[in-house]
Amino acid sequence: MGEVIVFQERKVTARGACKNSFNENKLKEFIFAGDYEKLNNLDAHLKQKITLFLENPTLFYPGCGADILSPLLYLERLFSPLQEVNFIFLDHDYSLGIIKTVLDDVGVSFAVMIKLPKDKYMAQMKGGIVFYWKEMLVKLYFHQGNVFTSLPQLPEYDIYFEKAFRIFKGEEPGQRYESIVFQKLKPQGVLISDSGFQWIPKKQLQKIPVPRDFSSYGEMIIGVKKE
Repeated sequence: MGEVIVFQERKVTARGACKNSFNENKLKEFIFAGDYEKLNNLDAHLKQKITLFLENPTLFYPGCGADILSPLLYLERLFSPLQEVNFIFLDHDYSLGIIKTVLDDVGVSFAVMIKLPKDKYMAQMKGGIVFYWKEMLVKLYFHQGNVFTSLPQLPEYDIYFEKAFRIFKGEEPGQRYESIVFQKLKPQGVLISDSGFQWIPKKQLQKIPVPRDFSSYGEMIIGVKKE
C-alpha cells in the first residue's frame, strides 16, 4: 500500500519569529519517504551550489496547497546560504491555516504579518507570516486565486518553483502559461520544476545537471535564466 499524508488544520498560536531547531522526525511525516531521500541526496549531484545575486530573493510557488516544506528544503540544498527570502504562494484554496499547522507541528514558530506591502498585487494577499528556517528569515505572502487568470498581474520574481503542477498546467495552453511565467522570471533567476518546461528556447536557460527521476514524472528541471 502506498504512503498517505494527511494535512489537517488546527488552531495554532503565533509565538513569534524565533530561531529554533525543527523536529526532523516530525518533518518526515509530511514528505513521502522517497522524495525526502532524493532531496537529501540533491547536494551530491551539484558541482557547486547556486549563488543568487540578490540578498533578498522572491520565490513564486503556484498551486502550493499546504506544501511549505518542499521549497524550504530545495532552497537549503540548492543555494548558497540565504539570509532572507520572500515567498509568494498562490493557490485556489486558502491553505495558509494548514501551513501554519505544519510549521507548528515541526517546531517552527511564526509571527503573523500585521501590514502587507501596498503595491497593487500584494494588496490582494489574504495574509502573511514571518518565520525562521534555521538562519534564514522567511516572509510568506499568501494569495488565494486562479494562477491562470492572475498571470498578467504577477510581479517579477527570482525563483519559480512548481511541484505536482502538471495536471493544472494541462488545463491551459502550456505554451501560453509557461512562456508568461518564464518572462516574469528575472534574468539570472532560477527555475525549479518537477514536470519539465516544454516551451523554453534552449538558449535562454542554463540547465543545472540533476537526475530527471527526482520528480514523479521523470522530468525534473532546474536552470538559470540567461541575460
